Amino acid sequence: MSIFKTPKTESPESPDGPIPITPIDLSKRYDIYCSFVTEDRLYEDVRIAGIRTFARETKFSSGLIGGYIEIEARDGTRVMIPHIHIRILCEHGSQPAYKVLRSRMQPKVEGDHDA
Repeated sequence: MSIFKTPKTESPESPDGPIPITPIDLSKRYDIYCSFVTEDRLYEDVRIAGIRTFARETKFSSGLIGGYIEIEARDGTRVMIPHIHIRILCEHGSQPAYKVLRSRMQPKVEGDHDA
């Protein structure tokens, strides 16, 4: 046995094969939860229209790194949001169950007094 080679072990595969990787269905509408420094936002019932970037698309770059996700509301208005701010994406109207494990402390706002 060599120092630099690790022995190969049989990795267990799932019974149905590898986990599938599929693209986001752009025909559906989504609720997109974003987190910014000063606020959390919810963009409801929007369609993902595309990726916008200042960089040229190459065979090594899709434009998403440093780019923006363009979303469209029902009324046709569009906005571009940085992809790094997206925290949750779910189909519009769905209510996935979740459990809060830990809450972050909220910064104290000037003028708030504890009673």
